[in-house]
Amino acid sequence: MESKVLAIISYDGSKFYGMQIQPNKKTVQGEIEKALKKLNINSTITHAGRTDRGVHGLNQVITFKIPLFWNIKKLQTSLNKILHPYIHIKKIKITHKDFNPRFDAKKRSYRYILTPYFSPHIADYMTYYPKKINLTLLNEALKVFEGEHDFEYFAKTGSEVNSYIRKIYNTKIFKYKDKIIIKIIGNGFLRGQIRIIIDFLLKINENKLTIDDLKSQLRKEKLISKHLAPPQGLYLERIWY
Repeated sequence: MESKVLAIISYDGSKFYGMQIQPNKKTVQGEIEKALKKLNINSTITHAGRTDRGVHGLNQVITFKIPLFWNIKKLQTSLNKILHPYIHIKKIKITHKDFNPRFDAKKRSYRYILTPYFSPHIADYMTYYPKKINLTLLNEALKVFEGEHDFEYFAKTGSEVNSYIRKIYNTKIFKYKDKIIIKIIGNGFLRGQIRIIIDFLLKINENKLTIDDLKSQLRKEKLISKHLAPPQGLYLERIWY
């Protein structure tokens, strides 16, 4: 007999080729499954959403199955000993057998961090952007994304999904000390969607593109720009159920 476990994890995305398991590459899922095997637990990880190489997780949600005899707190301690320092299990509990961390999620939030100062010590955790940022302009641009839209032109080419329709509940851009934080909350996100949005915003900030260009691309009238912002500044922040 087995129990289904829900775990909330954080990880340093700069050390992995993304969340999802890939052949011959070090991934977050792969490392957790290897750690479980060291404890004689043969289980596949299900996660709330894949993050790309270099993207960080603050509160990623995963599930896996364990034998009934395991003490849940002891399991957390044992896994963290194996997974540290780049993956940390913050919370662990038994969950319902039908719970799915991906499909049961109601909302997700992402955070993107920009810094005007370069340092090799933070280069993997923030995106270096020395140009002055027009917060009023970019806040206006961000608000265009709010609501339900077809985001096909803001997703990585080749994304295999049933629908490109996603709903953005809330957006904001603000200054925190010397950093700029961009926060986006939605019911779900397509592959590369946040990074394409960020890149488009920065092009608006530099007067290379306009808010009218953004509206035109969002309406799928024309594809203007589909480049990805660097992954280093992106964090999967929180998931609601």
